[in-house]
Amino acid sequence: MKINYQEIQELLKMTFKSEKMYYEAAEILQIVELKRFLNHQSVERNKYANELTESLVFNNIEPDMLFVKKGIQKLNRLDLKIVLENSKYIHVVRKCMSYDEDIIDKCALIARDKVIPVDILEVTTRLMTFLIFQGIDGSQIIEELKEKDNQKKKTKVIQFKNNLL
Repeated sequence: MKINYQEIQELLKMTFKSEKMYYEAAEILQIVELKRFLNHQSVERNKYANELTESLVFNNIEPDMLFVKKGIQKLNRLDLKIVLENSKYIHVVRKCMSYDEDIIDKCALIARDKVIPVDILEVTTRLMTFLIFQGIDGSQIIEELKEKDNQKKKTKVIQFKNNLL
């Protein structure tokens, strides 16, 4: 049987793209809890991309890419306005997390390959497990921030009512 290295190469590209998405999201969002989470996610994806690259090289396969150029592209006014409004942070984080779901699907597809080298399978499995658990953590952080936002809104309403009395 022949190993389908295209799927592995695609996983590598997707992991690098995810690293870039989290990095750029961390750069533009101004909420400390999210910046920490997003920066950590970017670093972890970089580690997995590098491990996957090493596994490919170990198996005498030339990786299609070795790194991803990160940095914020120019945002148009509308994009910048959406990102800077605290209530819109959910969209940015969910976009990253949604892409992770695609990576999880790709990992599952690769894991079903019966002839995949063990070292590539091991990195792929760890990546998939990591992404599943980080998705749960990310959702919890979003829910906590939404609750804080709701508390702030309630406080403002109470203050406004008190000022009227």
